[in-house]
Amino acid sequence: YLNSSENDYLVHRSVNGTAAFTEAAITLIARPMDRLRVGIQFLGRNFGTTGNDQVLIDWAYGDYSWKDQLGLRAGKVKLPFGFYNEGRDVDMLRTSIFLPQSIYNERQRDFVLAYEGVGAYGNFDLQGGGALDYHVYGGTLNVPDATVGFWGDLYREGGRSAAPLAGLIVDWEYGNPPGTAEASFASLENPTITFPWIFGGSVIWNTPLYGLRFGSTIMTGLYDIQATLRYDVEIPEGSNGAGYHPYVQVIDETSEINYLATVSAEYVHDDLTLAAEYYSDKFEEAKTIGWYVLSDYRFSRLFSLCAYYADLSPLEGDQEKKAFEAMVYPDYYAWQKDLTISTRFDLTDFWLFKLEYHFLDGLAGSHPGSLPEESADPRERNW
Repeated sequence: YLNSSENDYLVHRSVNGTAAFTEAAITLIARPMDRLRVGIQFLGRNFGTTGNDQVLIDWAYGDYSWKDQLGLRAGKVKLPFGFYNEGRDVDMLRTSIFLPQSIYNERQRDFVLAYEGVGAYGNFDLQGGGALDYHVYGGTLNVPDATVGFWGDLYREGGRSAAPLAGLIVDWEYGNPPGTAEASFASLENPTITFPWIFGGSVIWNTPLYGLRFGSTIMTGLYDIQATLRYDVEIPEGSNGAGYHPYVQVIDETSEINYLATVSAEYVHDDLTLAAEYYSDKFEEAKTIGWYVLSDYRFSRLFSLCAYYADLSPLEGDQEKKAFEAMVYPDYYAWQKDLTISTRFDLTDFWLFKLEYHFLDGLAGSHPGSLPEESADPRERNW
């Protein structure tokens, strides 16, 4: 159950309180040979407007472990991204409800959970230097439905922000001064996103100090986007071409994922866990950076407490300033600073209960439905 003040958090209408956050799965695993494991998971998920409990194949792969230094996986395989992406759905592994959203954005889960392709992995014993784990892969990513969730919201927000441009184009066609026509985003039709190819990998150094490990992951690739955006454009009386003029924009572009990269550190000692991760990506000219620091302590068999501070900045430096000046939005639309306190109660061997509170500064992680159509109506910065 989610409830937020002022702005929607991750899902639409969380300001009113929502229980649209459910998952149900069936997992089947078999070992037909000593070194071969095969498995599949079917998942029905409801996360705001994403999923709507439609049952999909969450992951499915075959894994052949030839030796410690080399194994092969093929199919839809959990994506190594940071330390915790591969286990993000296993709630009993951690105290917190949400992993830090500066890196593990819950709205992006459906396409960063697993790659579809082939991977190789293994472990090398460094003798006195600890051990090294690696995982390299190539293939594609899957977006089952680009009309909803992260990608649907992204298309619609892009359509709304481009409405003034549609008005300028119609003004130019009819020879009117710029700003004469009034344009609004009307609809999104047939959006798709495909990834022709991706490559990536991870490396984790398990140091000689028990419980201390460092790691890094990276991914690069290409993605294609297609969609039709429709706009309602009205030219007022007294101007050339006065009246209603529908405007259509067809998008068909191929862009590059320059990189998605993480650097991670974790120390586990008895009931204490300390972790920190840094994230950076670049899509063409757009950059994002995020990081967090986390502390988790299990006080008793019954009670655990976790606190983390996460920081997300979708754009960097002058680029950030220019972008938000152009949109006439307050600068705090560009970032999200998140101080989170999580509690976990293991009531019995079979039941656990969690309660989590976020202190948020900025709107970068809010649901796009929170963003105003008009910049004269800014949302709350602290919520």
